[in-house]
Amino acid sequence: MKKIMLYNHGGCENRGCEAIVRSTAALFGEKAALSLTSLTPKVDREAGLDGVKRIISSEIAPYSIRRIINSIGFRLGIPREQEIARKHGTVIDLGKASDVCLSIGGDTYCYKHQEHLQVINGRLRRAKKPLVLWGCSVEPDIMEGETLEDLRAYDLIVARESITEAAMKEKGLPVIRWCDPAFTMASEELALPDGWLEGRTIGLNVSPLVLRKAKDADAALEAFVSLVRHILNTSDCAVALIPHVFWEHDNDLDALGSIKARFADEPRVLMLPDARKLTAVQIKGYIKRLSALVTARTHASIAAYSTGVPTLVIGYSVKAKGIARDLFGDEAGHLIPVQELAGETQLIAAYDALMARAKTEHDFLKARIPAYTAGQEEIVSAILDLAK
Repeated sequence: MKKIMLYNHGGCENRGCEAIVRSTAALFGEKAALSLTSLTPKVDREAGLDGVKRIISSEIAPYSIRRIINSIGFRLGIPREQEIARKHGTVIDLGKASDVCLSIGGDTYCYKHQEHLQVINGRLRRAKKPLVLWGCSVEPDIMEGETLEDLRAYDLIVARESITEAAMKEKGLPVIRWCDPAFTMASEELALPDGWLEGRTIGLNVSPLVLRKAKDADAALEAFVSLVRHILNTSDCAVALIPHVFWEHDNDLDALGSIKARFADEPRVLMLPDARKLTAVQIKGYIKRLSALVTARTHASIAAYSTGVPTLVIGYSVKAKGIARDLFGDEAGHLIPVQELAGETQLIAAYDALMARAKTEHDFLKARIPAYTAGQEEIVSAILDLAK
């Protein structure tokens, strides 16, 4: 059995990161033994990640010998590359003991150059370990300089959408395309909470990140509040606020809590209860029973798309644009770039258009997803073949 290391995992407090790990483990099944390096190993162990044999920290312990050496070396002016390599020594050591190393941070390269990955990849490359960038989206504009040099370290890149694939092919990178693995993740249906109206509940996800990306964060938040009010005034539907990321620095409960506070006495507006305790598969179980979803988080949209739920994405990067384009042929009508969100009129009009085509979109997704997710055995084989 081949040994695979999953690295560059931000932790299961981001249910999208969790979904990638869970679905990847399920894809490989008994064909490989998976180990995971994580920024939050304790949280991930408590999440119960089926199929992951071992979970370790992706950074050295604060009071370890390595950390002390790093602190002394920093004061003595050791090269930064050595400092970073020692800080991430657990990843490098585990990678050297593995047959294949999968970098699973899907949108890691969407933002800026990842110095720590370049160092980790360089050390593993020198150890002749096959490297795979798994289920990724990368902004075409940053594929240059050190970032492009780092991307060239991978033996195989699996892009999750066609915009990234095309840009990488232009650069001569070893890329193939397959959907985000979370499209294949199972769901678990728990009892519906009080206030949830079966067949008449609209989901809403808003993140602090997407508000920061907007031209005016306060105006963007008001647009979402107005959308909730519009749903209440024009239908008998309930609105379920669906958090998907619980990081301290980027917690959906902060943004959604602000919306809930505006409707504190409205029984048709509910926050998904005990959301922090829910796994990615359980949140997907709630999302699949929505009538429609408006979401800022990509993996909430993936949970919806993969279960046939009509979805409007408020996106900010290539990942949302590319996935919508590949599913529907055109992202227009399925995506509003948050940088272009002009206010409540635009958001409400896009929501009304979504509801007008809801039945058609549901039927389309149910027919489309099997072909969209096909090729699982081939992609697993391509990765395992690298270990030979």
